Amino acid sequence: MWNCAEVLTPSEVQLLHDPTLRILAEVGVHVGHPVLLDLFAEHGAVVDREAQAVRFPRAWMEQFLSEASDEFDDDDSLIVSCTLPYGKRREYAGGMEATAGTYPQYLLDFDGQYKPHTLQTAGDLTRLADALPHFDRLGVMGSPADVPALLGPLYMRLVAWRHAEKKFSGCGEVRDVRLIPYLMERGSIFAAAQGEPVTRYTFAEVELLSPLRFGSVEAEIFVQFWQAGYKAGVRFMPIAGASAPATLAGTLTIMLAESLFVSVLYRLCYGLRKLYLQANAAVMDMRTGFFPFGRPERGMLALALGQMARHYGAALWASAVDSDSKGVDVECGYQASFDAIPALMAGTLGLECYGIVSGAEANSPVQLMVDNEYVGALKRMAAGFAVNEETLAWDLIRERGIGGNFLDAEHTARHFRGEHWQPALFSREPLNAWLGGERKLVADRARDQAQAILSEYHPRDMDEDTEKALLQVIGEAQRDLL
Repeated sequence: MWNCAEVLTPSEVQLLHDPTLRILAEVGVHVGHPVLLDLFAEHGAVVDREAQAVRFPRAWMEQFLSEASDEFDDDDSLIVSCTLPYGKRREYAGGMEATAGTYPQYLLDFDGQYKPHTLQTAGDLTRLADALPHFDRLGVMGSPADVPALLGPLYMRLVAWRHAEKKFSGCGEVRDVRLIPYLMERGSIFAAAQGEPVTRYTFAEVELLSPLRFGSVEAEIFVQFWQAGYKAGVRFMPIAGASAPATLAGTLTIMLAESLFVSVLYRLCYGLRKLYLQANAAVMDMRTGFFPFGRPERGMLALALGQMARHYGAALWASAVDSDSKGVDVECGYQASFDAIPALMAGTLGLECYGIVSGAEANSPVQLMVDNEYVGALKRMAAGFAVNEETLAWDLIRERGIGGNFLDAEHTARHFRGEHWQPALFSREPLNAWLGGERKLVADRARDQAQAILSEYHPRDMDEDTEKALLQVIGEAQRDLL
């Protein structure tokens, strides 16, 4: 099922390609940093320094595309990417990387109440996600409100490193350029304690402001990390009807143009030759002004962008699995499927933002448990199934014959665990068994299991000296900046 869907005709692929190149050649991209303007000019792009605009002539971009690599770059600076799959990603060619969390400000607690995240609640959600088997890495599991807002990225990294032991957990947020020296110092401290390269714990995430604007603050953060030898991932989120045309084809050209611009930036700054297309758009709700995530249009855009990725020989990252529901309910499940299954068929290397409710505003331990189960099913779908002499089981079918039973066959015992998805949370019993038992639904079981894990699982992947050193840097930042 992975990387299998074609939704565009050959002529539609070309129709999308042509205006994408025209956008880059005639409209261009605003780039708010003189160092990057110099870099683009040095490599032959057309730079208007007064307007801070960069344009890429069609012949220039076609040459750039022709020199892209079909293979992933040999770059081990990050264990996992902060926004894009860098480096050796062959292991994801037939699978899917699943990331819990994003930057939620609120917690939907076990009693169904919303409250601002704190260091404690963000740490609890990090512990819970670390214990769950189907997540591969963790993003930020909560933006704490009980610390100074400016210092939030320093504390979020501390929470990630303190409360996750089994999985890579990190934060790429940089809210203020003044934080950069402290972020880099803390990355060095933790990397030394882990005995790993500092580049694996020092990275940033910045965003283009759709449409086609790399603002001065975001560009400055990118440049400072790049010049210091670290990665800064660049992402974007056009909104159909607001920062992109209301039509999906128009929004798709904006996503393609911004993706190719980011790939140019990665090539010139990091030497990465693989192209990366990002499917991360929302649609404006014209009645409320809200930009919802759990809509079928996102899945449609992912399918189309996946086909364009294959056309360019690029990798695809189809972004989030968000729900706009305000509780753990049927709406969450349907909306997750709007995004996840089409993205899987489009060939995404990963999906993120599991455990989220109300867009990216809040997360829930109960939803995190349900999503972990869902991810297990998605990974089973991504893995596909083998067709060979052993799996065809011809000899067994001939032996058992008409009306035969396969339950007691050695072949069944040998294969069912690998061939059949084995849920740990979703219902597995008939109605009579359920009626004679506790009569719990999936949210009830998820709540029970989450509470049990939080009462028993207390990882501490950080020694006291390291934690003291990291807190000392936070103290220095507080004295200097506040």
